[in-house]
Amino acid sequence: MNRHVLIAIVGLTSTLLTSRANAGGAALYDLQADALDPQACGGQGCWTNHLRVTDLDGDGSLDILLANYADFFSGNEDPEPLVLYTNDGSGGFTNASASALGDYEGNLRQVAVGDVDGDGSRDIFGPSGAGGAYVLFINDGSGVFTDEADVRMPGGTYPQGAAARMGDVDNDGDLDIFSADGYSTNGPPFGHLYLNDGGGMFEELDGAIPDAITGDDIDDVEFFDADGDHDLDLVVNAHSGGTGALWLNDGAGTFAAATMIDPPGAGSQFHYNVTPCDVDGDGDLDLWIDNTGGGYTEQLLINDGAGNFLDETDARVTGGTNNSDDNGVVCADIDDDGDLDGVVIALGSAERFFENDGAGNFAFVGGVFPGPTNCSLWGEFGDLDGDGRIDLVTGQGECSSSDEVYFANDGVPVDSTAPVVRSVEVVDGPVEVDAEVVARFAISDRTVTDEGPRLARAYAVIDPSGAATEVDATAMGGDLFRVTIPGQAAGTIVFTVCAEDPSGNVGCSAEQMYDVGDGGTGSEGGSGSEGADTSASTDPTDPDSSGDASASASASDSATASDSATASAGSEGSSGTDSAGEDDSGDGGCSCDAGQQRTPAWFGLAMLGLVAARRRRR
Repeated sequence: MNRHVLIAIVGLTSTLLTSRANAGGAALYDLQADALDPQACGGQGCWTNHLRVTDLDGDGSLDILLANYADFFSGNEDPEPLVLYTNDGSGGFTNASASALGDYEGNLRQVAVGDVDGDGSRDIFGPSGAGGAYVLFINDGSGVFTDEADVRMPGGTYPQGAAARMGDVDNDGDLDIFSADGYSTNGPPFGHLYLNDGGGMFEELDGAIPDAITGDDIDDVEFFDADGDHDLDLVVNAHSGGTGALWLNDGAGTFAAATMIDPPGAGSQFHYNVTPCDVDGDGDLDLWIDNTGGGYTEQLLINDGAGNFLDETDARVTGGTNNSDDNGVVCADIDDDGDLDGVVIALGSAERFFENDGAGNFAFVGGVFPGPTNCSLWGEFGDLDGDGRIDLVTGQGECSSSDEVYFANDGVPVDSTAPVVRSVEVVDGPVEVDAEVVARFAISDRTVTDEGPRLARAYAVIDPSGAATEVDATAMGGDLFRVTIPGQAAGTIVFTVCAEDPSGNVGCSAEQMYDVGDGGTGSEGGSGSEGADTSASTDPTDPDSSGDASASASASDSATASDSATASAGSEGSSGTDSAGEDDSGDGGCSCDAGQQRTPAWFGLAMLGLVAARRRRR
């Protein structure tokens, strides 16, 4: 394998900037070295550029899917297997690649996972980095996959593709596919958008995306709601020479270029992943990008609520720089205090932890993740062993290839924090009698994944103080969900939207209202439609669940983790009504003390030095 690796030891680092950052912590994660034995690719592990922690066989436990490709940016034909490890429910893994995927090998740098045919099971899409045909593996419901790309997707000439995501870009209730181009050859075009007909058959939407980015070689993409209008926008991450692009959705799946994102800092290096999450609890999504802060620091871009992203790294991030070419930041509430911390997927050190103070200010805390120092290229959190704590899987390449599983120990709190309803779309009224109404809403929980919040269930409760009729929602991608409220008789309709996480914690919005026909008495357009819930109860059947809460809480007034009794921010990942670690059959009430906050005590010695790594990837 041509890995272009130069690993250098650079000695001791400078003194960390604050006493908090200087304080080491007890390791909260334990490496289980044999968790994925035998490793693929002859027992040595493959070049894992991307991975997913998700339930692929429908048994309620989180499996591990590893996307492998031995080339990085040359676009060569250098195939490796797509590897699936199934979970026995307690964190024991078995390589099921033969039975599930027919021992498929290809040039897949990234994959997208989601239910494209509406049968309740997750399917897999992958573009070829070498310009070969796409793959679209359709799940039979038990975790056995058949590639049906030749009948479900348009044919023709295939680009060299590096990244892909699924998302409902046109608000019709099914998952569409974006596949990025510009890998090794650059663009235009920079990608293709394929619209789903509802049954998993795809057609390309011509002219869907702009024809320019800033930089070269798209290596990551994310769907997320940048401007708060409850549709999925698209950020593409360029490997070098600029940030890439932020494209805003018109609501029907056509994207327009936006120049509302600060450029990388001076001296920025190659960058690989971009992560949207609400770091400051103000109800909109901010961005982390690895290595774009200058001098190998991670860049933190703060959203003003309208989709303008301002670089506030220097003011908000303290300590933890180690001059290594890192590969991304994962948003995760490690300490279960209701805000999203940052975990750097590091090349030249152990993974690095940045603790959030709740207002979006981050301080490095050493020693949280143990060694060895390796070349992590991707990471994702999820509760692998069913103990209510979030574990970590990292994909390796370059200087090492054994993919790794870190189990959370007793220092990581069990999940006791309910999901937060970040915002709810206003329903304009009055609507016609018996007309269905679609409402979209955003959910945040304990960690962020490529599928969205990892929930057991998302749903609406119609007439929460009365009949309390529940209607399941579906995942749209990013952190957005979509629920269809059946047609109603004339009057004022009251509903809440709710989410249950895999630990059984439930969080709901304030009551929303809209009028039907001429008989409504509520205010047109709903209430409590923006920002996090501020109600005092997470039980949607409790008549006091929104009684003292503001019925029109705005994003700027949204409750933070320390003062919200319903649910604190934290973003967990996976899709809406599909189970990811728990049954979908949760009731409407909260089975926990959602207001309880727990933070582990950090202690130990200061870090003496860090291993730095630099590499050339072209």
